[in-house]
Amino acid sequence: MEFHVKMLNLLVLAGLLVLAPSAVDAQVTVTDWRGETVDATEGSVDSDGVKIVYHTAGEGPLVIFVHGVASPWHDYRNQIPMLAGKYRVVSMSTRGTDMSDKPSGYEHYASARIADDISAIIEHFGEDTATIVGQDSGGLHAWYFAMTHPEQTERLISLGSVHPAGLIRELIDNPDQQKASAFQWGMQENPEAGRDFGEAVRNSPVDPTEPANLAQLRQESNQRLDAESVVGFYKMNWPARPVTMDTVAFGFKYGEFPPVKAPT
Repeated sequence: MEFHVKMLNLLVLAGLLVLAPSAVDAQVTVTDWRGETVDATEGSVDSDGVKIVYHTAGEGPLVIFVHGVASPWHDYRNQIPMLAGKYRVVSMSTRGTDMSDKPSGYEHYASARIADDISAIIEHFGEDTATIVGQDSGGLHAWYFAMTHPEQTERLISLGSVHPAGLIRELIDNPDQQKASAFQWGMQENPEAGRDFGEAVRNSPVDPTEPANLAQLRQESNQRLDAESVVGFYKMNWPARPVTMDTVAFGFKYGEFPPVKAPT
């Protein structure tokens, strides 16, 4: 066997044998609101035994997009083409969603685990730091990452998500925020809520404003949604009621969150 391997290597080096090219990584054409397009290449990274799938486009400083609960990676379709001209854009599929692994057990969906996944992506691309962009629950993960991985956070951009300490404060004092969190508390407290939510997502209609190829990908992503991962996010992270200053949320009590050092 060793002899044959050596002969094969010699033939390749001599140009007498051409190996078949490896399979081309899957690509998805992403179209933004302007009609501008870019091809995003699918890849994956191993994060302590959990496969995290991502789509990437462009070259330059690293920007990582983190989507919300039950949303697909291409929720950032209006940002990816615009930024890909100057940055390497990576839109991850968080664990429990789409084609990423879905480990069993709520503990796998704590923000600390998603932070590990973000860190693994940064290392995978050979970078020291990245700009972290998060929306909705992805924004809360982004806040957590910036607090716990300051050495890897170049900048933090949070869309529609307050600092977790602000969330705790509002859930203590603000009846409107308490009312708005009925869904999240329902996911924590009702064992059937995750299953019902997953079924609703899988049966959701196609968005007529979304490009056809991305609408198809959204439908496929919806069918892959793991209800346990959605429930796990709320059970492991969201402030449980009754909320007090001693409530642990996103790994910390109100006054114990590490400072965010990156420009935000």
